[in-house]
Amino acid sequence: DTLPRSDINPGDTMAAVLNFLNVDAQIPLTDGGEVDHTKSEGFKKATVALSPAFSSAVTDYAVDVPAGTTHVNVMATSFSGAAIKIANTPGNMNCVDIRGGVASIAITLELDGAVAATYTLRPNVTAAQAADARVVMHEKPPVEADAAAPHAHTHNGVACTADHSKDESHGHGHGEKKEHSHGHGHSHDGGKTECTADHSKDEGHGHGHGEKKKEHSHGHGHSHDGGKTECHEDHGHGH
Repeated sequence: DTLPRSDINPGDTMAAVLNFLNVDAQIPLTDGGEVDHTKSEGFKKATVALSPAFSSAVTDYAVDVPAGTTHVNVMATSFSGAAIKIANTPGNMNCVDIRGGVASIAITLELDGAVAATYTLRPNVTAAQAADARVVMHEKPPVEADAAAPHAHTHNGVACTADHSKDESHGHGHGEKKEHSHGHGHSHDGGKTECTADHSKDEGHGHGHGEKKKEHSHGHGHSHDGGKTECHEDHGHGH
């Protein structure tokens, strides 16, 4: 145990105690795996019993953990106002890697920058399996906008490559009824492929819908519904 320093008030030293201490064992989901959220999908968590049972007055504990344990998660709380460090890391919780045989984990309480008390955990990996282990899955981070999958869609079965990011009236086939134009596209095979030919000089041109070529004021006969009705709107002759 750490002896109180002469320049620290004995009353403050006695107050620098842990009021809560809990230890959990963390086991990788697969042999040789990791438990860290950046390297794994999750881990198995098992409850660990301290020996002896926790008491603020007891500062040294044996911690038997089940087979396969690679980390122990330590949570400690003090109501004394003392600053806590677990394995030299500030804070009241720390997941400590015990692979390679860690003999002890120190929990220090500091008052005015001086160590007022130290609690010691002595982890020991046993051959016993964790009967009460439960799987804990890490939350997945949100997908960055730049990494998001493109929003693909089609028009009459033809893949669309246009940028509709500023087209408020454009719908992507989610059930909303919206209208837009793609420069007057059309097809000659029932919408399977888009026609890219320039028909601006073809007088009386039909769009492969089975209609008979006719001379009319547009000079460009076509339909928007598979040839059922003829379009009479003026689209110009430049496609």
